[in-house]
Amino acid sequence: SSGINAEYGILFIGKFLVCLITGVLGYFMLKDNSELYYWAIPVLLAAIFAFAVAHTFFSVYEIGIDTIFICFAEDETINDGTPGREYYMSKNLMEWVDNSGEALKNLKRKKKQQKAQAKAAKSGGEVQMEDM
Repeated sequence: SSGINAEYGILFIGKFLVCLITGVLGYFMLKDNSELYYWAIPVLLAAIFAFAVAHTFFSVYEIGIDTIFICFAEDETINDGTPGREYYMSKNLMEWVDNSGEALKNLKRKKKQQKAQAKAAKSGGEVQMEDM
């Protein structure tokens, strides 16, 4: 789940960078043009058009990502890795998803440890006040 969210974050950053680069390039190309009285409108229109093109391109990529993860989920549901019911997914995808799950478990464990340490420090602080 976190891997999928990271992919969508990367896609958003990609769209943003395409718009930013288009805007910056448009600014430097049009700022010294003596025929233009106001350069911001053409640059803004170019950035909006760039966003539309980037959104269309990245949407196709996003559909591919969704399709791969749906196929992965169906493969895990239908198959169990035993002879005759082998997984169809690649070893790399299986390892990546397993590593993502392991990373999430480690993150949850660290958060629990931090909460326990904060609770212990808080109760330790109260004990010190009672001793005075």
